[in-house]
Amino acid sequence: MATVGEQLTAPETGWKRYDDTNSNISYLGTGWDVDSTYSPYNGGRSRNTAITSDRSIRFNFTGSNLRIIGILSSNWSNNLQISVDGITESFSQYNNATATSQVLNYEKLNLSNGEHSVIITNTASVYWGLDAIDIDETGELKPYAPIVAPTNLTATAGDSEVTLSWTAVDGATSYIVKRSTTSGGTYTTIASDVTGTSYVDTSVTNGTTYYYVVTAVNAEGESNNSNEASATPVDSSKLLLRVTVIDSSDHDYQLTSTEVDAFVNWFMNYTSSNTAGYMLAKKNGTQDSKEYIAFDKIISFEVLD
Repeated sequence: MATVGEQLTAPETGWKRYDDTNSNISYLGTGWDVDSTYSPYNGGRSRNTAITSDRSIRFNFTGSNLRIIGILSSNWSNNLQISVDGITESFSQYNNATATSQVLNYEKLNLSNGEHSVIITNTASVYWGLDAIDIDETGELKPYAPIVAPTNLTATAGDSEVTLSWTAVDGATSYIVKRSTTSGGTYTTIASDVTGTSYVDTSVTNGTTYYYVVTAVNAEGESNNSNEASATPVDSSKLLLRVTVIDSSDHDYQLTSTEVDAFVNWFMNYTSSNTAGYMLAKKNGTQDSKEYIAFDKIISFEVLD
């Protein structure tokens, strides 16, 4: 295993590498350029000479381990500050020997397995910068946010409502709830200044699937999105028929007991002389539609109260 100060030209087993040009890394302030001397990773490294407080490198990541890949050189900083979740340590990119690129400048191991925020600054009036970032191979580099995102968001469907709950975030003063009718967004804010860890969305239409994320807020700003959770509110006076087809996708229909019985009778008594498809009514948002299910495409179905 590599140690701080050693050259590390590729991520070790269990790690993955992000180049300094990754769009999730923010470079604040002016004066940034690309340094290509001494064979940096992927042909260049981000470099600055400023020591003012508005110059910084910022990003978030998920996982439990972090490595900063950079340079060791006689004209680079020996007093860089890195803050991980508000806890600050120092590291160096200085040596008085031959300049070496793709060096493990800093590492932080065994953090809690979750999302972490990182800020790097400089306190010496010499070059400083970033070549690459290594994190757990199961982790993800994310845009900087001053507070970590909520986790374990769940959505539970009711009649004309969806109940959300999530795990509290340390330091959060409130939460923002966002919703979309498309998985992955774009999300629209439906509630802000939520002070608890649950919320009931009553502005929903039965039969429509809604996708939710939640963010945490503190005095410094807003977190990234939580995991996405979805639910389809159901009219309690109707039954939910869930049909699974050959691509393993589920198709849901809110039907009266008479409509369910008619479908079951068609399916259970189907012969090759019958109509190959069955029409089921479906609502897409506020629009009613008809969906035709082919008999030979159905794997299974279930009826839910």
